[in-house]
Amino acid sequence: MPKPWKSILFVVLCLLLILYFSISSQLELPASSGPYTVGRTVFQWVDSSRPEVLTEDPNDLREVIVMIWYPAEAGTGIRTGYFPNLPSVSDVLVQSGEVKWWEAFGLRFIRSESLLDATPVNAEHPFPVVIFSPGNGTNIEFYSSLASEIASHGYVVVGVNHPYDVPAVPLSSGEIAPYDKDQWILSIEEHQAYTTERVKVRVTDLLYVLEELDEMNSSGPFAGFMDLDSVAVAGHSLGGITASEACKADSRFKACLNFDGIQRGGPFSMEETAIPPEQSFLFFTKEPQLHPRLIERFESIPESYWIVVHGASHQSFTDGPLLQPSLLPGPNHADQLMDIIQQYTLAFLDHTLKGQPSALLSNSVDGNAVSVKVFPVQ
Repeated sequence: MPKPWKSILFVVLCLLLILYFSISSQLELPASSGPYTVGRTVFQWVDSSRPEVLTEDPNDLREVIVMIWYPAEAGTGIRTGYFPNLPSVSDVLVQSGEVKWWEAFGLRFIRSESLLDATPVNAEHPFPVVIFSPGNGTNIEFYSSLASEIASHGYVVVGVNHPYDVPAVPLSSGEIAPYDKDQWILSIEEHQAYTTERVKVRVTDLLYVLEELDEMNSSGPFAGFMDLDSVAVAGHSLGGITASEACKADSRFKACLNFDGIQRGGPFSMEETAIPPEQSFLFFTKEPQLHPRLIERFESIPESYWIVVHGASHQSFTDGPLLQPSLLPGPNHADQLMDIIQQYTLAFLDHTLKGQPSALLSNSVDGNAVSVKVFPVQ
């Protein structure tokens, strides 16, 4: 083989190796940085007090499916894929229109750091709790990086898959609840009314989860494991609005986190005239500008924060960008954005639920990567 061709072949092989190792590195989420091994488990709960309004059978009851990430004993549990029940839900995920067929296919190759059904760690004190509501059309599994990171630092993260608001939720009957795609054929006004009603359902789901956690905390493997006097509620997109409304609905929530959820009432509500919650409030967003009336509402909360991640997109708060193949090995822009989101989220939770103030939230800052506005302004 002529020498020039050998050189070209060598360069091509090197590029292929770089591409292989780069894509391989994207098949696993970044490792959590906390001191705890992370376990993961799933519960299916049926709320016998509520009918399911999105099915034709009047005997159907509302179900709430949760995925819980928690500090676990090392060496216990089962190492599984990123989406543990993918074979049974893959087709319905694709039919939802929210996940492409090649994305559903690729999910089977993603590895998960958390251990399925691992033994809860034996700790001296119970752990604070974060209940998380996902965005419209987004399964809670797609928030695994953020949830695992929080759990690794000594929290119990309870992610809620709201049936029919997210794709492909397995029900206790064995059926798979599809995503309600019919909402997108509604007019703008009709869709706004529909969404307002779905937020109310979601809020009731979260309050029901809080009651179920109280029962879990009294017996079984999670007995005494959770500090239910230290509970925050969080959510992304429509889940962020749900979190704000849940805080207003129940004072047991000590703090509220909204990840880039904005409606007519800004990050606080579906309704333009609605008041914000009274609890400590964190709004994490890509939006560098807010209407002056929203700034006034931030100032009316005893303690609130508006954090802008520069260069972020709406999906930066999910695992989506982290799982996209990159031509370059090592951390990419999506990893860096998620690292910022995780740091400030933990700072807020440590401050509000553990009483550990953080310098990250002590003052307003305008930085290149992130800007922080602290209210009330001193």
